[in-house]
Amino acid sequence: MAILAQVDVAQLDPARDSAPVDPCPQGAAEIDLRAFLSVSNREEAEQLLMLDRLNTTTDTTWTAFFVELMVGFLVWQHEPWGVIAEADLDWLLGHVADAPTPSTPALLFALVREVNNAPERLLRLAMKLPRNRLAAG
Repeated sequence: MAILAQVDVAQLDPARDSAPVDPCPQGAAEIDLRAFLSVSNREEAEQLLMLDRLNTTTDTTWTAFFVELMVGFLVWQHEPWGVIAEADLDWLLGHVADAPTPSTPALLFALVREVNNAPERLLRLAMKLPRNRLAAG
């Protein structure tokens, strides 16, 4: 209690300073906002897959972003973590197997790397696609 008695209350008043407080602390500009994004359901994942189909470039920034979100959704969003559900694998392969995009190899290789005991059909498709793995990690 003696310490509290020694505190000058006027020093605690934020209104006493006329200088505005910077709401964006130094270094906040370097925060990667992608860390706050996630795909939470298949509808959002399908929209992301559609955007990937529309992207005809080999932009490694897009590929890394796409792969990170899709792996997060397919592997780490649901328990048991580190496992891709058979229904999710069927769904994904239905979207990418017949018409792979430039980002598809990177996605498949990232899934193989992240999933515990990758299913054989995922491995087969990943190995079948061109070696151009575009920023798989």
